Amino acid sequence: MASKRDPFFARMGWLMLAITLLAFPLTYFAPLAAGSRSFAPIIHIYGLAYFSWILLYAWQSQLVAWGKVARHRELGLAGIAISALMLPLGIAAAIHAALRREQRGVEQPWAFTLFNMVDLALFIAFVTAAIASVTRHPQWHRRFMYGAAVCLVGPAISRWFLWVPPMPHIMDSAPNLLADLLLIPLMLHDRRVLGRVHPATWWVIAIAVPLHIAAAWFYPGEWWNALAPSLLALRV
Repeated sequence: MASKRDPFFARMGWLMLAITLLAFPLTYFAPLAAGSRSFAPIIHIYGLAYFSWILLYAWQSQLVAWGKVARHRELGLAGIAISALMLPLGIAAAIHAALRREQRGVEQPWAFTLFNMVDLALFIAFVTAAIASVTRHPQWHRRFMYGAAVCLVGPAISRWFLWVPPMPHIMDSAPNLLADLLLIPLMLHDRRVLGRVHPATWWVIAIAVPLHIAAAWFYPGEWWNALAPSLLALRV
């Protein structure tokens, strides 16, 4: 009989899934159900991969909490496959959103793609680190995967800010920084279980938080709005 393990990661996984699902009703699910807005196929495809990954993360964490590690490892291949799709799909979705803003005459239509690229880069980096450590360093694996999940929660929270009055540019980092608050329970968990904050947790904090802050400083610049289309291989 499989022995049960600490449920912390499972509980946090379900919390992240709930936050993600609650962030999209008014901007995606409701318009989709009412037929009041049409979405490009890439948005549906990326959304499917996005929700599938966070759902799988919660379920995978639950399997470990139940002690069903073998089943967790089997499903891990599906997680790797979805993770591999997230980068090209995320870039394509960001390009589509920027082009829509450009069509509407937004002054800097490519500005927010910097947030998209930072989130995707962090997500891929943490997933890669998690995969690399899965066999020999399972505690590192769990924390890097937790960090990857946090990187998906920030973009979801940003949907809530669509109804917030315009704020200073630096405040545009607020959604990601609110998501980064989920790293505090991880630190407290580490202290409770290990007596110290795990090095992997420190790595996630040291990499993610400064980049989330820096993105808000740099994205309004004309340089990024000029560089982004070429960087994303749309223009030369």
